[in-house]
Amino acid sequence: MQRYQHHIEEYETDVFSIENLHELSANYVLFEISGLHDSDEDYDNNIQYIIKKLSYALKHPATVIIRDNQPFLVVRDEAEIIDKVPAEFLIKRDNIVYLKRIDESFPIDFVNYRAVREIVIRFLQFDLQTELNKLSNLWQPGSGDAFFSQDPYKVRNGVSIYNGFFARVVELPRGGFGFSIDVTKKYVSEGPLNVHLTRRDFERLGGSRPHFIYQYGNQKYEIKADQFSDLNATQFKFQRPEDGAVVTLLEDVRSKFGQSMPPEVAKLPDNASVLLYKTNDNQERRVIAGLCYQVFDTEDPRVSKLHKLSILDPFYRRRLIRAAFQRYFKNISFGGIKLKINPEPLEVPKKKFRSPDLLFGDDTLLTVNRNLQDAQVVSMNALGKTRKALLTDKGFYTVAAFEKQYFVVPETVFNMYGNKDYFLLHLISLVNRMHPSEIGWDPEIITYDNRNKKDSVAIGFEILKKIKERVKDKKGGYALVMLPSDVERVKRQHDKLAALVVSECLEEHTLTASIMHNETLEECFAYRSSNGKSTYHVKHELEKKYQGYLFGVAVNQVLLNNERWPYVLHSPLNADLTIGIDVKRQIAGFTFVDKYSKNILTRFEKSKNKERLSTSLMIKMLVQYITHLKKHLDYPIEQLVFHRDGRLFQPEKDGIMQAIEILKEKKVISANCSVNIVEIPKHSIVPFRLFEVTKKFDINTVRDDNGDVLNPQIGSYVMINKREAFLCTTGREFRHQGTSIPLYIKYNSGEMDFEKVLQDLYFLSCLAYTKPDDCSRFPITIKITDRRINTLGEEFDLDSLDILRSVDF
Repeated sequence: MQRYQHHIEEYETDVFSIENLHELSANYVLFEISGLHDSDEDYDNNIQYIIKKLSYALKHPATVIIRDNQPFLVVRDEAEIIDKVPAEFLIKRDNIVYLKRIDESFPIDFVNYRAVREIVIRFLQFDLQTELNKLSNLWQPGSGDAFFSQDPYKVRNGVSIYNGFFARVVELPRGGFGFSIDVTKKYVSEGPLNVHLTRRDFERLGGSRPHFIYQYGNQKYEIKADQFSDLNATQFKFQRPEDGAVVTLLEDVRSKFGQSMPPEVAKLPDNASVLLYKTNDNQERRVIAGLCYQVFDTEDPRVSKLHKLSILDPFYRRRLIRAAFQRYFKNISFGGIKLKINPEPLEVPKKKFRSPDLLFGDDTLLTVNRNLQDAQVVSMNALGKTRKALLTDKGFYTVAAFEKQYFVVPETVFNMYGNKDYFLLHLISLVNRMHPSEIGWDPEIITYDNRNKKDSVAIGFEILKKIKERVKDKKGGYALVMLPSDVERVKRQHDKLAALVVSECLEEHTLTASIMHNETLEECFAYRSSNGKSTYHVKHELEKKYQGYLFGVAVNQVLLNNERWPYVLHSPLNADLTIGIDVKRQIAGFTFVDKYSKNILTRFEKSKNKERLSTSLMIKMLVQYITHLKKHLDYPIEQLVFHRDGRLFQPEKDGIMQAIEILKEKKVISANCSVNIVEIPKHSIVPFRLFEVTKKFDINTVRDDNGDVLNPQIGSYVMINKREAFLCTTGREFRHQGTSIPLYIKYNSGEMDFEKVLQDLYFLSCLAYTKPDDCSRFPITIKITDRRINTLGEEFDLDSLDILRSVDF
């Protein structure tokens, strides 16, 4: 067997290139869309709605492009398709848009495609979806989801495990297109719900809207159940769209299965229970509970252990990707022409950014650069461990006097191990060791009654009432709030309680609160009574776990909450100022980071919109805080980079550009300051992977991991084109189960060199503040905003809180 050279020059991807694009052809026509306004909150959602609904109705690909700020519908130039395009189309909120054909047909060049890139991708993706849907041995939970084998791979403890794969069209770095293929799993209950499910049974299923796979004839698809129906399968009647007949739900279901129906269908009683769900266009539908199979996420206790066993290391993932390709991609066609797909995945040149030099307390410099003088030099494999050790040895880089501090603790915990004899003593000692200051961290203790309050809202009210008794003014400060373990065990209750406490502390008392948990302490501490003396001690076998948890609370809940930064960049960013932006449930978050990360500012503001920020809010936040931050900088701001968590909307971009003009007029930033914007979605629709294959071998015959397939090195990157790239912010130097998932980056606009933008992103991901011994998938601009916005943006029961306030019990 031929061995690769010692230094591997290329990574293998999961992309299989299409070799005969020159043989493909198609024409398209445009329909001008009138009635959509980009200032409307639903503008982007309506565009996606139009694409999805018309693609389904036409049974052909449709997409929308924007030309000179005007949206146009794009469809194939085929008479049977064009004739079905409606002149009027109902969108969300019962608004109507109008579609007017432009009398011109445009050819698609699949080789020289730059001007029609998005159309080519849409057409290829739609035909790929159509081809895979023809295969009777596959099913798809919903449009855009992975495809899964009809039969489960295995069944364990009442859980069916389905093997599946994602497939997406992706542009190749050197031009052309291919299919990115990645494998996945789905966990579904082995059996359906009780055919006589009760309302109480439904409420016990957990989650606000549990997911199910519904078996409807030969089809399987995923639904989110909204509520339990008062009508059973015979009582509910509806007019069937395909033939206009009025039928019962039971009659319709049985007709879909026909002869030789499965036992669970044949035995359905007339009074079978029914659930309600809503389609993507908000249409209400009903399904028979006895044909619904519950879907489990990977955090569900019923599947968490199974999932850990199913996590795929690079060798097995690479092998299963090849298997999926060989089984399902040999006969894919486009417009009647069979696609010639290269069976060997694409290889890309190996490119990598070196990790930045970092500065800790006591001016300690940490580097992986062996040529740097007066620095502590470590290998990449030891970087994380050394970062953590330096925090307790040399301390945090940012050290300053603390504002008013509070420790809010359940009364029961305080009377056991949550006081200054045990946990609180340990926490104070560790915080002051990592953050040595003249006064030190010594919080005022507030206890609350958790013995007689069990409901999460009642506990939240009790916490806030006790805080109000002690905090008499709005002078600010920071609070560490411990929640009782019985609430922690119900995730939804915990999230709502945390949101309630954090939001109300900020609103009512200008207190920045962080949440910690009692469950780990409850597990680690043991009670001992000897010679009439009661004490608590940490169990010997759990000492390591306790110390890890203690470190995490000290760093995350105390010091980061106080905006004390563990270490900063000694290697400067290319940008002079980088700004992270996000919004969740009407809470907008902004994080500002300077060239060396010595000045990091996080700010939050209420937003009128749920998913996108208004132009006025963008202007307000950017002008105010860039002006504020500039006072602390000793260099001009000539390069600005914005990181949008998820998708950037046009009103947000308008706000950025208008804010820049105001800042230029005020001479806060340079007159020629460049503005660069990237989008960083949490989950890329392209399932892109990189593998380092150290030795060639027959992937079909070698079944067991031979150690010759590795994760990529951290800092590696692949530029797909001038505007899209994948960046490895995780890698094999930080050992985790499974295969690295490169971060997808889309360069929305700007003049800065894209590689410099990517390098900054990587440097900012190396500021792994929340877990210094590990890597961080997201840059600090996104990560630090995300931490607080996820709590502030969580829903909580404000009505119940107001009732408690009114009766004050």
